[in-house]
Amino acid sequence: MTIKRCVITVGVFLLGGLLAFLFITLRIGYFLDATQPPAQVDAIIVLGGEGSSFPRTQHALVLHGAGRAPLVVFSGGTLRDAGLACSSAQLSQEAALHLGLPASAIVLAPEAQSTYDEAVNLGALAQEKGWQSLLLVTDRFHIRRALRTFQALAPDVVITVSAPHDPRYDPSHWWTTEAGLVSVVTEVLKLGFYWTNYGIPPWRWAA
Repeated sequence: MTIKRCVITVGVFLLGGLLAFLFITLRIGYFLDATQPPAQVDAIIVLGGEGSSFPRTQHALVLHGAGRAPLVVFSGGTLRDAGLACSSAQLSQEAALHLGLPASAIVLAPEAQSTYDEAVNLGALAQEKGWQSLLLVTDRFHIRRALRTFQALAPDVVITVSAPHDPRYDPSHWWTTEAGLVSVVTEVLKLGFYWTNYGIPPWRWAA
């Protein structure tokens, strides 16, 4: 191979790698944000770990008010790292009651420290209650991992996902803010962890 051809070959590979990097960078935000139209379901699930302004809870109340489900389940374990004895589920429940959600529409599922735990616990709860469909409420960048984890661990339940608007996260320009950059990089790493440790790929294989 001549030097000229070698330089051309290296250049082609570098250009291909750059184009692939740009494509992944531009598309990964949308890949994570697998938002779906809200469906009519047996219960709305507010996943744990939301922020202090309770955006997931507020979104769940909008969905409940629109008649998407008769019940709202608050999930999430004890916030040990924050030095709190109460659970994320309890904090979200208090916020929901303050915002006007009737206590009769609330179910607590406080024993979970991860998305995997939540899928296991809520899958068992759905089986116990006879629920056939659930609508998960979480952050936009967390949607794909939550959806795939619940689909894998609760295969008999129809799972859909919805998320509140988040001004800190723009899937088309996620790398332009610190919050977006941290969220996407962390979530991609967690997707890889769930695939390698739990055997849950970030997409469904074709049948």
